[in-house]
Amino acid sequence: MRVLGIGNYCDLAALYLRLSAEGHEVKVFIDAPLCRNILNGMIAKTDDWRSELQWVKSAGGEGIILFENVSCGGLQDELRKDGFNVIGGSAFGDRLEVDRAYAQSLLAELGLSTAATYHFSQRQEGLRFLRERPGRYVLKFNSPDLAHRNFAGGLADGRDISALLQNLPDTPADEAGFVLMDFIDGVEMGVGAYFDGEKFLRPACLDWEHKRFFPGDLGELTGEMGTVATFENSTLFFEKTLAKIEPLLRRHGHCGYVNLNTIV
Repeated sequence: MRVLGIGNYCDLAALYLRLSAEGHEVKVFIDAPLCRNILNGMIAKTDDWRSELQWVKSAGGEGIILFENVSCGGLQDELRKDGFNVIGGSAFGDRLEVDRAYAQSLLAELGLSTAATYHFSQRQEGLRFLRERPGRYVLKFNSPDLAHRNFAGGLADGRDISALLQNLPDTPADEAGFVLMDFIDGVEMGVGAYFDGEKFLRPACLDWEHKRFFPGDLGELTGEMGTVATFENSTLFFEKTLAKIEPLLRRHGHCGYVNLNTIV
């Protein structure tokens, strides 16, 4: 195969090395300047991934473009229309990821049990809501660039969420808005599988992420410090959750890994 990897931080470095070791041709584009020395001398790189499209296309069905990041879904859809094999996501997949209120409403329509979700375009709207309806909430920003600000409130009156919203610096990404979700106590559990454009590849993967910075459930919440995962006995949970979205992914031409986080 001939693989062109495109990402910000070269998160799939191990995959690129494995593909190369198995004899496939690999080139990588790394957008973040501080990460461009990753895999130096180990994998071929390019400073302009668009200039490599003919290199990919000349491999025919063996040419693959692999996107690492969310938010390039529309571009991926266009490349597919141009005849490229693209793995990563889609415009529809991006919306599921960044428009949290939309994703929750869609899951509810499919019969999944969802938490009450309230969307806000401005912080003052959210602060007013918290004053009028104090409670324990989870704060999630719609922009992927602000995912590190997501916060699970611990106070029953929402004062911690209010304090966070009042003191965060303004950024252009704030225009995407945010949601407040009713806090649900339980075990956070994910279910994921690759969607090949037509169907999910089985078996699905069940995962439990360790979010705290330290062991023993101590420290600040992070994006992810480690994960326990298994493919065993995943069928029942997959069919009751992630499998329900398969027709929508097929309709929108999605191709890539899809993970659904739940509270059990």
